[in-house]
Amino acid sequence: MSKTLFPIVQLGAEVKIGKIGGHIGRFEIIPISKLLVDSTYQRAISQGSVKNIRRICEGFDWAKFLPVIVTQDGESFSIVDGQHRTTAAATIGIEAVPCYVLSCTASEAAAAFAAINGNVTPVQPIDLWFAELAAKKPSAVSLQRVLDASGVKVTRKKEGFLAGETRSITVLQRALDFYGSAILTTILQCIVETSDGNPGMLFGAMINGVGRAIRTKPEVLADPAKLFDVFDEINLSELLYSAKIESARSGNPVQFIITRQINAAIKNGSPREVAHAA
Repeated sequence: MSKTLFPIVQLGAEVKIGKIGGHIGRFEIIPISKLLVDSTYQRAISQGSVKNIRRICEGFDWAKFLPVIVTQDGESFSIVDGQHRTTAAATIGIEAVPCYVLSCTASEAAAAFAAINGNVTPVQPIDLWFAELAAKKPSAVSLQRVLDASGVKVTRKKEGFLAGETRSITVLQRALDFYGSAILTTILQCIVETSDGNPGMLFGAMINGVGRAIRTKPEVLADPAKLFDVFDEINLSELLYSAKIESARSGNPVQFIITRQINAAIKNGSPREVAHAA
């Protein structure tokens, strides 16, 4: 068995097990013309829904099409879950879709709709990132190249970060879009390849505080070695501490204070004093 695969494991005895209700359904390929929407509990398609449906249409893939959950009423079927993807399928000319047909009453179908849409476990950005990377999504691959070049690793750990480790995947994705790969690589290297590696410093305010300080300085970016020398002398933990104190006193965002302090270090060449800059 692959090291990335693991079996389903039952939960412990602390789980209260109730009576199993309902009846198991069946799978069937059903013409879209027979699928109806019950307005008793289904929402009308909103503007946001239209955007979602368009995205499904543009990248339609059967591997991403979960069976539509329906109930049967004579020759027609009511959609419990899957209105958007069914609409997308119809829009691009598909005539029939795979369905899971529940064996239940109309009131039970409404309860099923509430349960399916109310008990969804949100997918965390970090889990979505690993899935996109495994799927070789171009944007994920591009970001991974930057991370490899700068010695940064995305981790699922929530504490105890080592140098170069971070959970801030959303920050990194947005930073790649904003700064581009070359500048983002330099930003991350300024943090993880200087001083003691600055463990725990790869988060939004620090990444963008550094980024906004160096991104408009082509003369600085042209000489990374000199820039890293400056950061070798900056204690980012002390800098962050002083920025938080000033932010609490002045109301100015921590990120902006970090940017100002790093600008002072680069300009004045006295980085040891930057954490105490007025």
